[in-house]
Amino acid sequence: MIRKILKSILPVFVIQFLKNLLLNIQKNKFRKMKNDQIFAEIYKTKFWSPENEKKIHKFYSGTGSHHDEFIYTYLKKMKEFLNSFSIKPSVVDLGCGDFTVGSKLREHCGNYIAIDIFNELIEQNKTKYSSLNVDFRVLDIAKDTLPSGDICFVRQVLQHLSNDTIKKFINLIEGKYKYLVLTEHLPNDKFFKPNIDILTGPFIRLDKKSGVDLLADPFNLKVIEVKDVCNIQPKKIKNFEGVVNTKILKLN
Repeated sequence: MIRKILKSILPVFVIQFLKNLLLNIQKNKFRKMKNDQIFAEIYKTKFWSPENEKKIHKFYSGTGSHHDEFIYTYLKKMKEFLNSFSIKPSVVDLGCGDFTVGSKLREHCGNYIAIDIFNELIEQNKTKYSSLNVDFRVLDIAKDTLPSGDICFVRQVLQHLSNDTIKKFINLIEGKYKYLVLTEHLPNDKFFKPNIDILTGPFIRLDKKSGVDLLADPFNLKVIEVKDVCNIQPKKIKNFEGVVNTKILKLN
């Protein structure tokens, strides 16, 4: 009610100024935290949880992992990709989150290792998905030695990381995987300026009209082939901006 009253009496530029001020305060909160502390704070405070989900889920990886419009087409395309292998491929899921998406792909994979940086989330996943034969591990994908596999899934993870952190991630995956399946939230404009730097945290580059592109500066990831799998722009989510893009990168 108070918010509606303020919107009706304050000029638009004042409202925008207050929004930006609040956003900068929130961003600075994470400035001096380590990566594990950042994502522990995000999950414990339910930063990515819509109001109607906060009482239902202890830990929630955001609407991108739950909303049907985001995951239906993605799952269909990923199952087609996984089933194209003569032998079920081994998978490493980096930043597996609450494993809502990964759990729906498990039966199409061989060995499955699912990794996240927040230990309480991984412990929850171990209990919740104990019947799926998944190797859940607590690792920092920008610091720790990562397991090898045929396919590496990184779904809406890099968009939350600083450029320096992404560079460390790229170094750690070198020679580990045949394919990198990368999902990122990008601006609608395909000519956007990629990889504008941000602080690692809950936010992404969209407010800077940017998004992560590993093939562009300063990352310049070398790949054999790039396949655009799907671009998802949900119609049922109010005020949603941008597009959720998934690519399959065949690595050197």
